[in-house]
Amino acid sequence: MGFLEYETIEVDDERAKELAQILMNDKAIAILRLLQERELSISEIARELNMPISTVSYHVEKMARVGLVEVAGKKYGKRLQEVRLYRASERPILLVPGKVIKKKGPSLVLDRLRVISLVVAVGLSAVAYWLASVITKPSQTKTTERVRSFAVNTLRESGQSTGSGWSALPLLIAGITFLGTLGLFHILRKRF
Repeated sequence: MGFLEYETIEVDDERAKELAQILMNDKAIAILRLLQERELSISEIARELNMPISTVSYHVEKMARVGLVEVAGKKYGKRLQEVRLYRASERPILLVPGKVIKKKGPSLVLDRLRVISLVVAVGLSAVAYWLASVITKPSQTKTTERVRSFAVNTLRESGQSTGSGWSALPLLIAGITFLGTLGLFHILRKRF
C-alpha cells in the first residue's frame, strides 16, 4: 500500500449505520472471516457457509458499500458467464464523529511528491558532497590537483582563508545543492 490509505466514514453517514449492522450480524461476520482467508464468489461463499445465495449477496453488497469487502477479480462460471470474486479489504476504516476534510487524490499525490523531492534532494546533495570532497582532497591525478590549486588560488585572491574553512566547502556545496533541489521541486509543484 505504500502510504496508509483509509476509508473515512462520518457517524452521520448512512454507511456508518450499515457498518454497525454488519458488525452486529453473525452471518456477515462469518462471510467476512471467510473472505479474509481466500477470494470467493457469492455462490462459493453460500456453499461454504450453507447460506442462501440471496443472503450472501445482500451482505457482500452491504460490506462492499462500506469498504469491508472488495472485488478481487473475475472468473468464468459453468455457463461461461463472468463471476466476481470477493476478498476482505486490507484498507482500514476510520469512523469519525463529525465533518472532516477528506484527503483526496491530489493532496495524496502532493504528499508523495514531497517525500520524493526530499529523497532526490538528499541523494543529489550526497553526490555533490562526495564530488566536492574528491576535488578538495589531495590526490594523485594531475587534473584533480589542478582543480584544487585553482580553487585554493581563487580563495587566496578573494582574501578567504584556505585553512579550516576549506574542509567545510563540501558541506557548503552539499547544503546549497539540497536547498536548490528543494526549491526546484517547490517551483515545479506550484507550476503543475
